[in-house]
Amino acid sequence: MPVELAYIRVYTVCMKVVKVRRVGNSNVVSLPRELEASGYVPGTSVLVEELPDGELRILPTDRVRERVRVIAARAVSERAEALEILAGYDADQDASR
Repeated sequence: MPVELAYIRVYTVCMKVVKVRRVGNSNVVSLPRELEASGYVPGTSVLVEELPDGELRILPTDRVRERVRVIAARAVSERAEALEILAGYDADQDASR
């Protein structure tokens, strides 16, 4: 098998093509039943996020808290100096009250 086809096969093994359907006033995407093993069972609440490139990310709402923690930790580590400056500014404001 040519190398290019091997990459395509690996990429598409867990992919399913589904269609967007209209149900009432909403657009609906059906999830394949195989995803029930990952927790996507009927009645599961999910967060749908549109990414800048137009892709959609679907995340069970019970995993949102962990995602927020990861993003917050990354933001704090990337901007530690700015946060220290802000913390010092707030402390000065509190002392003058």
